[in-house]
Amino acid sequence: MIFVGQMDSPFLRRVAVTMNFYGIPFERQLLSVFADQKALRAINPLGKVPALVLDDDEVLFDSQMILDYLDETAGPDISLTPPAGEDRRKVLRIATVALGVAEKVVALNMETRYRAGGTTDPRLVRRFEGQVGSGLQWLQAEAPEQNQDPWFLGPKMTQADVTAACALTHVVEKRPELFPPETYPALAALRERAEVLEIFKSSPFEEG
Repeated sequence: MIFVGQMDSPFLRRVAVTMNFYGIPFERQLLSVFADQKALRAINPLGKVPALVLDDDEVLFDSQMILDYLDETAGPDISLTPPAGEDRRKVLRIATVALGVAEKVVALNMETRYRAGGTTDPRLVRRFEGQVGSGLQWLQAEAPEQNQDPWFLGPKMTQADVTAACALTHVVEKRPELFPPETYPALAALRERAEVLEIFKSSPFEEG
């Protein structure tokens, strides 16, 4: 398998960590959404990452599509996403909010760092910052408190934890002022627990 993209993307990184968890080996093809659009569009018509090229040359893109394939390959006994029921919905709900936070940080960086001088819209900046804060507050309320089980759904790590940790590290690396640990102590602790695990250390955040 060939995994396409860079590890500064939380969408890509959550897939890499999941493959590490399942013990699925992969090669990497480092393509940038900014510098390598032509090459990326030959793989994904939208020029986005992540993309996963399977051994039979089938191409999967969008992190959720790839995770569905990986969960199916791993089987229900070890899948990070429960197959059905309330637990599945909770995992997907948490992962959706965490990815939404990361998306708004990406949008915020695009607005403040890549626009021509003097064209940044302060209303958009305030909106994105507000959405990041609202999402983090919601995740903080869902996160396990000190002396409780370590993960969102209890003693067993799920895709909610993988996705949240990757999203939070993205915020810390790109916009640390939006994630003061004293404001979000449960989230900060969960991120720290995750990032010391080998499945995370094997695919660390890398500035693109």
